[in-house]
Amino acid sequence: MNKLLVLTPDAEQYSALLRQHDLGNLEIVTAVNGEKGRHRIADCHLVLGVPALVAQCIDAAAELKWVQSTFAGTEALCAPALRRDYLLTGIKGIFGPYMSEYILGYILALERHFFKVRQNQSDKVWQDISYQSLRAITIGILGLGSIGRHIAKTAAYFGMRVLGLKRSADPVPHVEALYTMVRLEKFLMTLDYLVVTLPHTPETNQLINLKTLGKMKSSAIVINVGRGAVINEADLIQALRDQTIRGAVLDVFEHEPLPPTSPLWSMSNVIITPHISAVSFPKDIVAIFVDNYRRFVAQKPLKYLVDFDKGY
Repeated sequence: MNKLLVLTPDAEQYSALLRQHDLGNLEIVTAVNGEKGRHRIADCHLVLGVPALVAQCIDAAAELKWVQSTFAGTEALCAPALRRDYLLTGIKGIFGPYMSEYILGYILALERHFFKVRQNQSDKVWQDISYQSLRAITIGILGLGSIGRHIAKTAAYFGMRVLGLKRSADPVPHVEALYTMVRLEKFLMTLDYLVVTLPHTPETNQLINLKTLGKMKSSAIVINVGRGAVINEADLIQALRDQTIRGAVLDVFEHEPLPPTSPLWSMSNVIITPHISAVSFPKDIVAIFVDNYRRFVAQKPLKYLVDFDKGY
């Protein structure tokens, strides 16, 4: 008999979905926050949950064997001070389409001037606004994991020129030219849009800063759907004020929720969304857990194992 703790704000929905599958002798308990999780985790062998909530009580899990994250980002469980004597698995293959919709949606809105057209409608102004086709645009994807690769595929479908940067120079479908980290500045120079999909690691911490932003075209726009700490927020604000770059679409931030005192809120060349470019739909996450649970019971390798040192 295995015992599973479902530790998410919508734990009951996850539990109901799990019970629709034949998972054998699996006992399921639920908790909606770290405090309640601590009271129920002691004898649990498995956890399906939000990394930040799991991190709050993982030290109390005496029987722990495996944690399945409900998020793509697992950094909260990879802190050096936390235990690592269990299997940690992440999420892949489901967030790419959602983030592609978000990114291409905003690129289309900006290039086709949807916001301006809507304002003109409110003001009863008939104005011909010129635009360029997406085929004239170069997009650079900083990070080509499963999410970055799906974005590349979607951008290529629209005819955009796609460049990419990752740790190695192995070819990636739909990417015209690949760069490694040592060529970051060269990678940035020709981009119309920089899309950041990187996780937060020591190597990526504040990778985008005043120096690197200064290598970009003044007409360029930064879109961050990765992690807020990959960008030096103060440097980004300065670059936006100085018109070093044209604008930014930001879904993630160094501190979330974004503090009301942040200058980003009132900047006309910034679009802010509350970390919603790709949400964890329980049905998608449960499908991954069920597949991995059957592998776990059969003593087969689990999918999407996380390297604690790398953070992904």
